[in-house]
Amino acid sequence: MKNSELLTYLSKHPSLIFSKPKRIFMLSHMRSRSSLLSHIIGSSDEISGYSELSIAYGKKFGLEKQKVILHKDSLVVDSSVKLFDKILHNSFDFRDLSKLNSPKNDVVVMIRKPRATVKSIVTMGVKNNNNKYADINWACQYYKERISRILKMSSTLDRFFLLDSEAIIDTPAQTLSKLSEYLRLSTPLTPQYESFNKTGMKKSGDTSDNIKKGEIVRTKENEDIIIPDAALKELETFFSQSLDKLRSSPASKS
Repeated sequence: MKNSELLTYLSKHPSLIFSKPKRIFMLSHMRSRSSLLSHIIGSSDEISGYSELSIAYGKKFGLEKQKVILHKDSLVVDSSVKLFDKILHNSFDFRDLSKLNSPKNDVVVMIRKPRATVKSIVTMGVKNNNNKYADINWACQYYKERISRILKMSSTLDRFFLLDSEAIIDTPAQTLSKLSEYLRLSTPLTPQYESFNKTGMKKSGDTSDNIKKGEIVRTKENEDIIIPDAALKELETFFSQSLDKLRSSPASKS
């Protein structure tokens, strides 16, 4: 969204300028089950947002653009709700981390094991004719760079909720209960969720049929995708070390 479009929209909806909602940001990576968790979170009446908004928060008016995009999606944008977005790419991250580490923000950090993640990225790339994502070497490098950035950002936070994405599948009730408590929700999150205007659409998250089912589905890895043993071993060690660092952080809640 261009700044001129933003200002035009705000001039027509001045209440957005003065609204001061709280926010929830998910720091994660592609194919982490972030679309699933986003839909579960967004199904709460206390939260507006369920998809990836692709906003560069390091640039001017990032928070204002979030308001406008959600409002255009016919979602509530005022002090009665928390606005949600997930950030999956380094280019969209906050550069001024004090804006992320605000008392008005809740931060959820979620990472997924590398084998399933890389296979899923490559499968998505092949399906969408995206040569970059379909490249195993690129997917491995993206995974490592993204988690490295998440580690760096998390080290500056006063508090964040940590999720190994397997927990959503293995222990959904317990995991969502703890997350609901962290987010201070009056009504706990449940494994069932709604579909929204952009559910399943490109550039908004998962485009598979599974996201439209409204409940948690365990998916199978694509056995046709083979990650070289050396690369996989390196990523698995990196994941384990990264998860340990996140868990040992004084700011971590889970």
